[in-house]
Amino acid sequence: MENNFGCTWCTSTGRCTHNPDQYCEDRADNVHSASSVSVGQHRGSLDCPMIIQTSAEILVASGEYLQLLVGVRNLLPALMTSYDCQFNIDGIITETDAYLNESAETISCESALFQYSRKVDIVKAPFAVVWGIKKLPLDDKNPVDVTVYKCSEMAALCGGCLLLDPKYHCGWCDDGTCNTQKQCLSGPWFDSINGTICANPVITNFSPTSSPLEGETVITIEGSNLGISFDDISPYVTVAEQPCNCSAYRDLYVPASRIVCSTSRVRSITSGDIVVLVRGDSRYVATSTEIFSYVDPQLEGIYPTVGPQSGGTKLTIAGQYLDAGSSVKVFIISQPKDTAGSDSRVEKRQATAVEQSCSVVYQNSSHLICLTSEAKGTGSAIVQVKFDKAVKNLLGIPFEYKQDPYINSTASSLENGKGIGGIPSGGLKVYVQGYNLDIILSPKLRVILGNRDYKSDCVCLNSTLMVCDSPQFPAAAAVLGERPQALEYGFIMDNVFSLLNASSQQEALGKFTLYPDPVVHSFSEVGQIKKYKTDYLAISIDNQCEVCNQEDFFKVWIGQEPCNVSSVAATLINCIPPAVQPGRDTKEQYPDVTVVVGGVRKYVIGYLQYDTEDLLLPIWAIILIVTVGVLLILVIIIVVVKYCMNMSESEKEAKTMRQRFDWIEMQVAAECKDAFAELQTDVTFPSEDVSGFGILFHDYKNYALKVLFPNELNYAVLGDIEVEDETRRPVINKALSQFSQLIDNKTFLLLFVRTLESDKYFTMKDRNVFASYLMVALQGNMEYCTDILKTLLADLIEKSMQGNGNPKVLLRRTESVAEKMLPAWFTFLLYPLLKDHVGQPLYKLCVAIQQVIDLGPMDAITGEAKYSLSEEKLIRVQIDYKSITVNVLGLCQSSGKSVPVRVLDCDTISQVKAKALNTLFCWTPYSTRPHPQDFELEWRSGMHGRLTLQDVDRITEVDGEWKRLNMLRDYKVQDGAMLALVPKQSSLFNLSHSCTPNKYENSSLKPSPPHSPSSLSSSITTEQQSLLETGAKHWHLVKPTDSDVISEQPDRSGKLVREVYLNRLLYTKRALHSFVGDLFQVIFNYELDQNTGVLLPIKYMFDFLDDQALHHEIVDPEVVHTWKSNSLPLRFWVNLIKNPEFLFDVNKSNIIDSCLSVVAQNFMDSCSTSENKLTKDSPVSKLLYAKDIPQYKKLVTE
Repeated sequence: MENNFGCTWCTSTGRCTHNPDQYCEDRADNVHSASSVSVGQHRGSLDCPMIIQTSAEILVASGEYLQLLVGVRNLLPALMTSYDCQFNIDGIITETDAYLNESAETISCESALFQYSRKVDIVKAPFAVVWGIKKLPLDDKNPVDVTVYKCSEMAALCGGCLLLDPKYHCGWCDDGTCNTQKQCLSGPWFDSINGTICANPVITNFSPTSSPLEGETVITIEGSNLGISFDDISPYVTVAEQPCNCSAYRDLYVPASRIVCSTSRVRSITSGDIVVLVRGDSRYVATSTEIFSYVDPQLEGIYPTVGPQSGGTKLTIAGQYLDAGSSVKVFIISQPKDTAGSDSRVEKRQATAVEQSCSVVYQNSSHLICLTSEAKGTGSAIVQVKFDKAVKNLLGIPFEYKQDPYINSTASSLENGKGIGGIPSGGLKVYVQGYNLDIILSPKLRVILGNRDYKSDCVCLNSTLMVCDSPQFPAAAAVLGERPQALEYGFIMDNVFSLLNASSQQEALGKFTLYPDPVVHSFSEVGQIKKYKTDYLAISIDNQCEVCNQEDFFKVWIGQEPCNVSSVAATLINCIPPAVQPGRDTKEQYPDVTVVVGGVRKYVIGYLQYDTEDLLLPIWAIILIVTVGVLLILVIIIVVVKYCMNMSESEKEAKTMRQRFDWIEMQVAAECKDAFAELQTDVTFPSEDVSGFGILFHDYKNYALKVLFPNELNYAVLGDIEVEDETRRPVINKALSQFSQLIDNKTFLLLFVRTLESDKYFTMKDRNVFASYLMVALQGNMEYCTDILKTLLADLIEKSMQGNGNPKVLLRRTESVAEKMLPAWFTFLLYPLLKDHVGQPLYKLCVAIQQVIDLGPMDAITGEAKYSLSEEKLIRVQIDYKSITVNVLGLCQSSGKSVPVRVLDCDTISQVKAKALNTLFCWTPYSTRPHPQDFELEWRSGMHGRLTLQDVDRITEVDGEWKRLNMLRDYKVQDGAMLALVPKQSSLFNLSHSCTPNKYENSSLKPSPPHSPSSLSSSITTEQQSLLETGAKHWHLVKPTDSDVISEQPDRSGKLVREVYLNRLLYTKRALHSFVGDLFQVIFNYELDQNTGVLLPIKYMFDFLDDQALHHEIVDPEVVHTWKSNSLPLRFWVNLIKNPEFLFDVNKSNIIDSCLSVVAQNFMDSCSTSENKLTKDSPVSKLLYAKDIPQYKKLVTE
């Protein structure tokens, strides 16, 4: 109806015609075009019976029924009596009944099933309304389509399903499919409207996989079910347990499938998973299968180190973690030249570093490759790589920009200097001379033929000489006429474009001449078999190439052997064949002759037959061969005889070595067996009963002074002030009294301490001494002392938190007055705890250590013993010894009473005297005991048999300048022998004490056990020390010779493996295990006594440290734990364990000190929260208590 042809639409027949009178049945119902001359009330397309689309889009899910309602216009109810709806669903026509509503404005289609089988998401189903028997369609100006869709094809995953347009009414079914609610037959169904989260979020991949410590690496995380909105994931993404910022990348977020975020800054190298917590719900967690790492990229080197100023150098950077981050940029920073001589201030100001970019073309974890850009000048430059926000400079290996290379001349030979050229087969040498040629990494020769470039590689021999092979040309392109072709050429040298067309820019270089390939003629003999008789083999060629006269350009092979080319002419090649006819490459009788031109083209020109008729040797040659053969036989005989002699000596040495190894193997086996037997059958546990002899405590004053002033014998704080002029003493006393009043002033005292600590000349030793004196002055008023200590500690903590240091090191060292005052404060307040509770197990431990040491031999010179907890004090040799019991007469010989003392037959005389005195005076404090050097030791037999035993006398074994100390076995002292301690005539002890009464025997009438609690005596007595001071070299059990350890037995002079003896440590540890455990139990598990309140100072100080942590907002519990460990276990308990002489009146030997150091170290390890992973290379002292430390840590935790 919209044309100008005057057509008419016949409604009854559904036909468009120009003659309605003939073809239309009912003229009144016809519709005429606007230009039609027919008469009628219906004109134009708007008067046609038509469908009007009632909605913008008709949607139905595949497999569901839909009842359709569409609008209509201009229907003729009288004519149009029946209607049907037709749907074309994926090529299948479906028809349903339809009826016109009473208003005649809409038609309703009966419900129809919309379904298709193809695996596509959407299918358009065209729709039409037909009427009458002829099924005439209603006009549809805007065709109506029904959109049939499948939710399962539109989205396969839950996240994608929920993100579909709500118009589709798709949701996620419990069977793992995306469907409409009607089609979800089993389980629950949900869509995006009810806000349910998709289960099983998954991270499939992410990139990059590492980030520098400085962070800000942009990570792209891909997966499924990763939320349906940005707010679902924004604050819930972590990378290696660090937050990942997503807010800046909201626009890059793809719902459910992609997250973009940037990493945070970390302090140290770490790694971990990428975790996405959807909506912060722990039930919906996506964890990456791969690890993301925080790394610290390192630059290690570059190659090459030089390049042209024009750039283009392919720079390779080597290092570690070079693929870290999301953005890697390389810069070459040129250093400014020295402008010191310039008078212009502007020039000096402009002399800044120039940053040149280097485009990255390749990257992996160990290498970066980039192309340098053009530099503004020459000189050294620093290579800098930026990994996101991390900046790394390669120091010590600069990159140098040099002046661009320049070419002076080219030639095909260095001798004749002719122009350059080549042949289509290529391979001709081209020699290039210039300067700075070696700064190009991969130079190439470029020849232009037609419109194409032909290239070949070049090799730089040095900075002024380069050798190239002429390129190959295709036969079709290298069409040669009567004369050779002159071609333009140049060189590809990075970005030095001035050499790209060198021949056109430098006329002196000439052109590249392209000659035809030389032709090699085959042998003209019958069967192409040439007989070789002379010294040279002549090969006929046709060589028009003027520059192809190089010997190395032609290669001749005879079979598998080369024929050395000696000369090349235009028509002939001469070569020297091998002396002997080579083998054959083929099945032919003679070897073939092959000529290779330029390394590419090969010519097989025939076969070569050696003429061997006249090859008899001359007489002089035969004589020479015989003479050489005789000489060779003589040489062989001499060599064989010499070899036999050497083999005999070697067998003797090998036999000696085997015997030596057998002896060492026997010794190792014996030691291992003895150690095993000791551990299984012979562990002697020390006595735990000390009630019979008491604990030798210091009184409070001596205890406090020894702790405060450990290295002083005369305490100045207890004495009177020495005054030269006694008239000034009142003034001094008054001044001291006034100073005491000032100390009682808190403001003055704090200012005084802070002023002293601010003085740089106030050393650490001065601080310790000052703190000790200050605590002595303040001990009378502990409340005021505690207030001062808390104030100084608070200042120290405040200062530590303001600095950049690690707060965990606080209180670890006594670098301040407060850190020294703190252990002194505990010293004053915990004395009752030590005396009533901790003192007994500590004293038992010290006594037990001495008893275990006495079980085995101990070197009187070095202090090393068989049984020790310390590896440094362990005797590393096998020593034969036996235990004997001797009866020792006391100082009052008339009483006739003897005391049994257990000793070893390898003990020195001084060691026997020390053990005897320790047994006789076991109840006497060490400070009031007699000393071994005050007595002589006599061996008595019968009524008159007496022998004085000494460390050094006429029976002493002498070996050069070495003297071995005498032992009991040297005097043949047997078990049960009677010994007597006789005071020396010159001894002050003998002069000042008589036999009766004797203060040393007031309690010694009661026999003591063989292993009484000794005074922890030193291993080297004063008498032995005097021997050492005489200048002679003495030894006891171990004689050092040039860092070698040799036993006293002559047949044991060889070394064994030192680690064989470590089982002795285990024996000692097992014997002392209960004593160490009891000490730790008392320290860790002692409960607060409500009556005495002995632990109140500890609780008070720990509460103070907790308050300080809260004040400074320290949330790391490990920091507060470290403060407490440093203040009490480290500064107080460890000091007391390592120095028992502070609490007891005993003497601590070096070996006991080393054993207590091991105990103290394990005590500190028990108080530590860190996990110490031990390996076979860990210190022996830590491995010794490796299984006990977790039990002790459990006590600390409880």
